[in-house]
Amino acid sequence: MTPAHRRYVRTEMAIAAVINAALSAVFVWLAFGGEAVVPVLGWRGLAVDTVPQSLMVALMSCLVPTLLTRRRLAAGRVTALSRGRRWPRHALVRALLVAVPIAALAGLVGAAVLPLTGSSWPLGAVAVLKPLYGALLGAIIARLAVLLALGDAPGRR
Repeated sequence: MTPAHRRYVRTEMAIAAVINAALSAVFVWLAFGGEAVVPVLGWRGLAVDTVPQSLMVALMSCLVPTLLTRRRLAAGRVTALSRGRRWPRHALVRALLVAVPIAALAGLVGAAVLPLTGSSWPLGAVAVLKPLYGALLGAIIARLAVLLALGDAPGRR
């Protein structure tokens, strides 16, 4: 991987982190904004909320960078890398193959680990930690998506 590729990947990771942190903060406010504390368990609890957050962050952090990178490859604004592992060419199928297991894993980990932290969290902690989680997950998935997309041959979808 060239320095230009590394810079491109880092840029896409940073963009994904910022966007997912902001969206996660908005959804924290929409879901829990009127509450002083947020329960860990239950249908409106943090353990359950990790599933849709993880699904959407992983889905969009894979889908959008894949499509943008393919467009940039086709336009010659970025150069391709040699193809690595075989992943589905269809961008939505690829994103779902990344996002669904991530969401399932997040749900299992959330259900197993979050109850160990207590029965509820102050809204301030949720407002800081959920955007941080969204940023980290978004950056990690965007890195994977960009590296895979850089291995896609332009013009074949």
